[in-house]
Amino acid sequence: MKFTRFIIFSSLVLLVLISTVTAHTYHTSLTRIDYNQKEKVAEISIQLFTHDLVPVLERRSKKRVDLEKTPEIDKIILDYLNENFVLKDKEAEAKKLVWVGKEIKTDIIFVYVEVPMEKDLEGMSLQNTIFFESFSEQTNLVIARFNEKKSDLLFKPGDKFKEILKSTPNEKEEK
Repeated sequence: MKFTRFIIFSSLVLLVLISTVTAHTYHTSLTRIDYNQKEKVAEISIQLFTHDLVPVLERRSKKRVDLEKTPEIDKIILDYLNENFVLKDKEAEAKKLVWVGKEIKTDIIFVYVEVPMEKDLEGMSLQNTIFFESFSEQTNLVIARFNEKKSDLLFKPGDKFKEILKSTPNEKEEK
């Protein structure tokens, strides 16, 4: 239920941001990382605009792609993410993303991946360069939640790895 509310809320936030920016094109992605202590896995949801993703994938694969019909599209997306969404543990070892699935809406695609890990996210490093090769004004927001803690990271072109640190405890969500 919390995840569904997050998806609805994040979709509304992105739509409001885009509708308020009329002077120039606005490019953004929104990622949520939840550490599942019971399963020992970081569950990652990445929200991307299809009109940004498709041209990037077509340039990389040197062919036309259709997010619903191209047979190897999941692998193409995962390869792109493994190069541009890099999570490193405290020993600076990059973790491979594991494909879970995708959900395609009209203008948005939700990509779901996970990373098996014994410990939570605190102290790990993340670099999110999604679409930086295409859009100089791209911004990528990442919200990480783990063990009643939260860390928000904002990435802009030129940013390097950022450490995931705890911030204020999560407020209890209404049920």
